[in-house]
Amino acid sequence: MKPLIIGIGGAGCRIASLFFRKGVSKVDYVGILLDTDRAHLEYHEHKHRLVIGESIVDGNGTGKNLELGRKIMADEAIRIIEHIDLVRDNIDCLLVISSLGGGTGGAVDVLIHEMKKNYMEPVYYVGILPGGDDISRTFVNFSKSFKPIVAESDAVIPVDNDTLRDSMKLRGQFNYINGTVFWYLNNIFEVGEYRAPEELGSNVLTASDIINTFKGISTIGIGKRKIDIEDENLDKPEMVVSLTEKSVKNTLTPVDFRSSNSALVVVSGPKRYLDFLGSIPSRLWVEKNIAGVEVRGGDLPGNKDSLEVTVLLSGIRKSEKLKYLYKLGESIESGKLDASGKVYEKMKVLLAKIDELKTISSDIVEDIGSR
Repeated sequence: MKPLIIGIGGAGCRIASLFFRKGVSKVDYVGILLDTDRAHLEYHEHKHRLVIGESIVDGNGTGKNLELGRKIMADEAIRIIEHIDLVRDNIDCLLVISSLGGGTGGAVDVLIHEMKKNYMEPVYYVGILPGGDDISRTFVNFSKSFKPIVAESDAVIPVDNDTLRDSMKLRGQFNYINGTVFWYLNNIFEVGEYRAPEELGSNVLTASDIINTFKGISTIGIGKRKIDIEDENLDKPEMVVSLTEKSVKNTLTPVDFRSSNSALVVVSGPKRYLDFLGSIPSRLWVEKNIAGVEVRGGDLPGNKDSLEVTVLLSGIRKSEKLKYLYKLGESIESGKLDASGKVYEKMKVLLAKIDELKTISSDIVEDIGSR
């Protein structure tokens, strides 16, 4: 499946840039990078870059001012469409990536609305959620922009940095998190990109399978296992089911996977581990455990040294994290931080202390090890 990728704002451009590196995927990714901050945009080497809003902010960014970002996006929409047309060729969809709490990135509903008027292909959106290290305005921007973006997009994949990071502070985790987002999305986009007969499994998926699955609030999860000699005698279908269970717990944002309306599973790895069943055990497990009955599955044989199960969940109806962030933003905006908001503020302080303690512990261990 070939998307045209549009990275917007600092976070969006960082993730989108990973797709444009040569040799990272079976897919020949194309797209553009947009930002109101000239210095941030010039950091990226991609050929198709566009500074927007220069007449208003002079290349200095919006400073998380969502209203300013929406004005710029409305003024520049036609110009952006013209740049998209320069690289648009034989694509299956358009993928917009940005931060849901930024001034530039949060204003993408304005652009997506214009894109829907100009293109027949579906428009999907990947949005980075506010995290524990973000300022209050970021949460307010999220509560203002999330519903309009969902209304305009064919599907929305939220990305929760707090879930993806490990014990380190978020600022030091961007490369790891962005790489994870690329990995998860690339596993889906490689579906249908078959270059040789040996890459065809027993159950073949195409781009249309993704398009028919991908609706509403969505997420992606991956379960992965390194293959070793001892695994040769294990029950392979059982191993696939185990990785499927793991994948629905390792998603890009916390959701109630059982509330999903549709799903798509991709099982990839050495052909001997897929045998004639391929993805069928995984698909049957998902069918049994989600609310909807629309589940597609396929397998991708390859010379990998690991077995992976990638699950795309769509039409998700329940996510406590999304509900929580939305209410928090509304509470901050109204000046009435409710009980859940106060708990969140206490959690932020506690998480910061835990991170600090882990850093101190790590330093102590390193110090002892060096003696």
